[in-house]
Amino acid sequence: MIERLPQYYRNSKTVKDVYSAVQKLLDKVNADIESEDLKLFIVTTDDFTLHNRDVGLGEIQADDETKRARVVARIRGRGILTKPELRELISIYEKAGCSITEHFSEYTVTVLFDGERGKPNNFNEIVEAVEEVKPAHIKICYVFIKNSWFDAREKLGTWDNASALTWDEIQLYRRRTE
Repeated sequence: MIERLPQYYRNSKTVKDVYSAVQKLLDKVNADIESEDLKLFIVTTDDFTLHNRDVGLGEIQADDETKRARVVARIRGRGILTKPELRELISIYEKAGCSITEHFSEYTVTVLFDGERGKPNNFNEIVEAVEEVKPAHIKICYVFIKNSWFDAREKLGTWDNASALTWDEIQLYRRRTE
């Protein structure tokens, strides 16, 4: 901006100070606008208050990825739930994968977490998201591939680490990913 002024103003310390202060304010305003723009989109936000309200969800204590997944799941969950949509919904939370089998005569669906042994760390969020979008007459059965003794030893390191767990918990144990 200062380049547009006549030369005698460009050399003035007072004018330079004023323009420097104005430039700092403009930079701050631009940074604030960019920050607010990031909050508008679910993939870039770190404040989920408006997004949760828009889709009818309450606040939860969880990491940003889980909060983001809940909102995306609610958005995608509008309408009829098909097998591919259910797989896609679960894949938001569980990247290791799953197999889905429909049992039409029994009105049940079996979800087998076959991508990794054990129970997914965020299993409760998966169940909650699926319950929100599935029809009321359908029952979802979740199945996990259990750990063998060898798997448990690999995941837990030493048997001392397993002392606080029951065998059922060890069979479904999955190393935490942070």
